[in-house]
Amino acid sequence: ASEVVEVIRLELSGATFEVSGDTAVMRGVISTQTPSCVLELVFVNPGVRTLVLQDVPGSIDDVANLRAGRYIRQLGLSTHVPADGMVASGGTDLFLAGAQRSAEPGALFGIHSWSGGPVEATELPRDHEDHRLYLDYYREMGIPADFYWRTLFAAPPEGNHWMTEEELARFGFFVGAGAH
Repeated sequence: ASEVVEVIRLELSGATFEVSGDTAVMRGVISTQTPSCVLELVFVNPGVRTLVLQDVPGSIDDVANLRAGRYIRQLGLSTHVPADGMVASGGTDLFLAGAQRSAEPGALFGIHSWSGGPVEATELPRDHEDHRLYLDYYREMGIPADFYWRTLFAAPPEGNHWMTEEELARFGFFVGAGAH
């Protein structure tokens, strides 16, 4: 029970940012607090230009995650995943917010379908309004709609599909200086 309580505490505490010069290293789960943390990060550290996503396994609040991503884009921040880094689910979505996006060989990008309680995304018709949240976000980030549909069928909500180099290239994951 004490281990479960600790995991819950970590999940609810959200992601952390460690600043060094013009870089902030992000670790942890994206939570309701993450959008305000991104704004605070840049306000307190105006020289930060790049978010290094070291270990961002997902989000517990998709709406907050996409809001944080929009802030990252509006602020012109770059995103980067190092060779020993991993993003998955909402972490992958957050990576896509970077004005410039790069990764080192070995970086992991996980995708999967989502579920909203008893309903899974794959059970909804393609024109269902619940798909709009993600389709609009990807469009804003310059990512083709095909990527969204790929996420839904890549792995079930409780799993992960680790994207291949070919998939990363096909969906335009890397842009700008230092792109993969």
